[in-house]
Amino acid sequence: MAKIDEDLAGLIKDQTAPKIVATVDKDGIPNLTPKASLMVVDNDTLAFADLYGGKSRTFTNLEETRQAAILVLKTPMAPPFTAYQIKGKYAGYDTTGPVFEQFARVIKEAIGADITGVASIKVEAVYSQSPQDAGRKID
Repeated sequence: MAKIDEDLAGLIKDQTAPKIVATVDKDGIPNLTPKASLMVVDNDTLAFADLYGGKSRTFTNLEETRQAAILVLKTPMAPPFTAYQIKGKYAGYDTTGPVFEQFARVIKEAIGADITGVASIKVEAVYSQSPQDAGRKID
């Protein structure tokens, strides 16, 4: 398992940094979706909230293929640009417990919405997507 280092964790915590989750269905058709709720659970686990009851294409794909890729980036007006691609496996969907409760509170405070669950992704590899690193594997 790859580890989430301090730089990547800091970028994930940055609310201004876009976070995009990619999944693929059983026929190989990709799907991309923004996930502003992406959080670090521990040094090899990421999670994001579900507002739609596990019925979105993202969650359907995760159940079918268990594959995910996540892009997190910070692109200021001038270089250096910082971007990471995280590849991982779907680890489950929680509707109770401490991680769910944390997400439920944060999302309710932020946008006034209730969540239906939280998806967890176990990190398998991290790559720099910054132009100066040319796809270098991290960890």
